[in-house]
Amino acid sequence: MPIVDSHSHLGPCRVFDLDHLEDDLVAQMNQYEVDANLVQPFPGAPSAAAVHDRVAALATQHPKRIFGIASINPHQDRDAYFAELSRCVTDLGFVGVKMHTIGHAMNPGGADGTTVFESAKQLGIPVMVHTGPGIPFAAPTSLVVQLKRFPEVPVVMAHGGYSIFAGEAIAVASMFPQVSMEISGSGLINVRSMVNTLGANRVMYGSDLIANVPVMLTLVRSIGLSADDEAMVLGGTAKEIFGLDV
Repeated sequence: MPIVDSHSHLGPCRVFDLDHLEDDLVAQMNQYEVDANLVQPFPGAPSAAAVHDRVAALATQHPKRIFGIASINPHQDRDAYFAELSRCVTDLGFVGVKMHTIGHAMNPGGADGTTVFESAKQLGIPVMVHTGPGIPFAAPTSLVVQLKRFPEVPVVMAHGGYSIFAGEAIAVASMFPQVSMEISGSGLINVRSMVNTLGANRVMYGSDLIANVPVMLTLVRSIGLSADDEAMVLGGTAKEIFGLDV
C-alpha cells in the first residue's frame, strides 16, 4: 500500500507567514518515502490561481505523485468561485477542494459555505475542511448543517479537531458516514481513538507542514495498529476517498 500525504501546501501564505517551495516538498517526500502528496495553496496565498498553476506544473513533473486540491476564498461571487474550482478540476485534474475556516474567516454553515458544498457536489469531489483552531467556525459541529444538506459529498476534517476538539470531531463523524479524518496536528491518543471508533478506512495520514512529515509518520507507526490498519491510515484511505491513481 502506498504512503499518501493527504494534506500539504505549496507557495506563500500571508495569514500564517509561511512559504513552501517545490524542491523542499519533493525532497521531503523522497527522504521519507512518501509515494504521493495532495498539495494545495495556503489560505493566505496572494493568488490562489497562481499557486494552483504551480501545483499543476509540479504534478506534470511528478505524475502519480503530486495531486492538487484547490483552495479558494469563497467570499466572492459564486460564479467566479465555481469558475476557478471548475478550472482546477476539469483542466488541471485536481481531486478535491479545501474550505479553510480560519484562513478565510468563513462559517461553514453560511451562504459561502453552501457555495463550496454545492460546487463540490456538482464537480463530484470531496471537501477538506480545517477544524480545530479558529473557533467558532472551525468547530467540527459547525459542519453539521452542510453534512445534513449534502450527504453525498465526502468530507475530510483536516486535523481531526486538532486534539483539543478531537472528541467533538469523532462524535460528528460517528453520526455522518461521509466524514473522514485527516490527522495532522492530532495527538497519539486522538488518532488511536479515531481508528477505534470510525475504522482505519476513515482516517488518513497528513503532514500540513513540510517539517511535520516525519513527525506524523512516526506517530502513526507508534500507536500499535495492525499492519492492515496502518497501511490504510498511511495511504489506503486517502487513495480511496480521493480516487487517486497512485
